Amino acid sequence: MNSNHSRPRLRQLTAIVGAGALALLGVAVIAAPAQADTTGGNVPAGPYNLTITKLQNPVTGGTATNGTQQNVSALTPIPGVVFSIAPVNGVDLTTPAGWTTASGLTVNAAGQVVNGGTTYTTGTPTALTATNASGVTTYSTSTPAVYEVTETSAPAGVQLGAPFLVTLPLPQSNNWLTNVYVYPKNTVQNAPVKTVNDTGAYGVGASITWTINSTVPNQTPGNPITGYSITDALDARLTPPAASAVTVTAKTSTGAALTIPAADYTTTVTGQTVSVVFTAAGLTLLNANPSAVITVGIPTVVASDGNGTIPNTANQLINTQNGSSTTTPTNTANDTWGNVTLHKVDPNGTALSGAQFQVFTNKADAQALTNPVSVSGATTFTSDTSGNVAINGLKAQNNGTGANLTYYIVETKAPAGYVIATAFQQSTGGYAETVAPGTSANATITVTDPQVAPVALPLTGSTGTAIFIGGGLTLAAIAVAAGLLLVRRRRAEAGDPVLLDEAAQQ
Repeated sequence: MNSNHSRPRLRQLTAIVGAGALALLGVAVIAAPAQADTTGGNVPAGPYNLTITKLQNPVTGGTATNGTQQNVSALTPIPGVVFSIAPVNGVDLTTPAGWTTASGLTVNAAGQVVNGGTTYTTGTPTALTATNASGVTTYSTSTPAVYEVTETSAPAGVQLGAPFLVTLPLPQSNNWLTNVYVYPKNTVQNAPVKTVNDTGAYGVGASITWTINSTVPNQTPGNPITGYSITDALDARLTPPAASAVTVTAKTSTGAALTIPAADYTTTVTGQTVSVVFTAAGLTLLNANPSAVITVGIPTVVASDGNGTIPNTANQLINTQNGSSTTTPTNTANDTWGNVTLHKVDPNGTALSGAQFQVFTNKADAQALTNPVSVSGATTFTSDTSGNVAINGLKAQNNGTGANLTYYIVETKAPAGYVIATAFQQSTGGYAETVAPGTSANATITVTDPQVAPVALPLTGSTGTAIFIGGGLTLAAIAVAAGLLLVRRRRAEAGDPVLLDEAAQQ
């Protein structure tokens, strides 16, 4: 069939079967031969083989192909994509009328095959094997027909491509292709990344910020983004922020700041769920800036530590014009916390109440008693009647990763009648304790306070006693001498001859 009327029809056939893939997937299925004879009796017999190679959409978009095998070694294949293929009912390619009908077929946004006001059903779909490491899957049939190829599933982060049409066999360059190669492209959406920033937060009650970095996908021409949102369901141990406290910023693919007007998105906080949804104006901005990075910051307060690990995972939802809807979760970011328990006793192991402690993040602060850590609003922790001090909720790691943190515990006041244990004294910088994540991961620390020394008392048989005894003997000797002197005087007065002779001799 080589009339002048046949050429426009063949070109139109090429357009509808191949251009849909070109516009929506960055690939053309058919390059129509101007002289191909499409009379029913000239269609070659099968089998007909279709090879689909699934590739990542390059920044520059796709290039037209003609059904022959192409060198795509410079492009990145996508494994794990599943297609189905179904014949279009009511189009018989063994007749000229069938080819005429085929030339007007297109696939609408709902995935239906239409021609003007007529909608064509499709036969039972055949599920193809998922694309291999090279992005390849195949289909073989002996029935000539128009086929609708539909992408039914793809790995996380890979947006589904639009359905496309292909004829088997395919007219090409005054010949027929019974082995047809197509190269549909998909936008690969890098998974959004969740991180936590707990700088300056050391005790429960402090504020930490969760961040989601979301990369805007590079859409194929004719398939713009029609919906874009980021949703974060916060853990029950976190106090959510006011909507006005949530920040939304952006950078271009080159890292330059990209202004996002407040009218480009809406932020809502419902219960524990924070949502950022881009408006029509925001979607226009995103479509104009493929590969831009959107950053959402969500400040929260750590209300309690529970089991010591607070996880957080957000979700990114992207809808496109071809009806694709892709929800991609972030990684899970964790913030880690631990508990410290002290047990205050005397040297006999008896519990002591009323001892007071403070916690510091470094030795210098401990020695100066400056910048004590606040836990649930308290900076001083006192032993109860059982001698226990519960310091529940100290940050265990920076941003939930890396080495466990060390704190310095100082006893600032000992119980009455006792003195501060040497290891917990301010002058030494306190007691260094490394806190591991978890409520029971850290052993109880026993703090023994010595009793205050008693006042010095006199010792039995000491110098003090000798002084009293010596003084008594001296007084007795003086009394005896005085008595003897008195006796002599009385005898002398009485004329005692013995005393007279003694007096004469003297």
